[in-house]
Amino acid sequence: MRCEKRLQGQTGYTYLFLIVSIVLIGLAVSVVARSWKTEIKREKEAELLFRGDQIRQAIGLYYLTPRAGFNAYPKKLEDLVRDPSSSATRRYLRKLYKDPITNDDFELVKEGDALKGVRSKSTDTPMKDGNFPPVYQQFALAQS
Repeated sequence: MRCEKRLQGQTGYTYLFLIVSIVLIGLAVSVVARSWKTEIKREKEAELLFRGDQIRQAIGLYYLTPRAGFNAYPKKLEDLVRDPSSSATRRYLRKLYKDPITNDDFELVKEGDALKGVRSKSTDTPMKDGNFPPVYQQFALAQS
């Protein structure tokens, strides 16, 4: 009889402990998910910088290769994968890259019909805002 009274007074503590545990697990999962999302965005931005730099270097090499006695910029990105002005297969890029942020094609930066560069179509605010190589110092002020 004494044992029954003690059990009746302790009902609900296990249920309360279970609810508190579930709330704490939920909070922990949300913190992990938020930091995981941040890490994915940082990786995509790093990949964007890498791909953009590869295209920038390819355009520079294309320009430095003389064609009929003068230098020229490519007319389209495909010219960097296979140079149409060369009889031999000449590649400045191994493949055409897509924008890792939008998963779409890059927006082309042209002057007339000459391809001068590419940029992302994303309007998101970048996470990285400093420590850029000297070539990309202007990216520190970028809003998208």
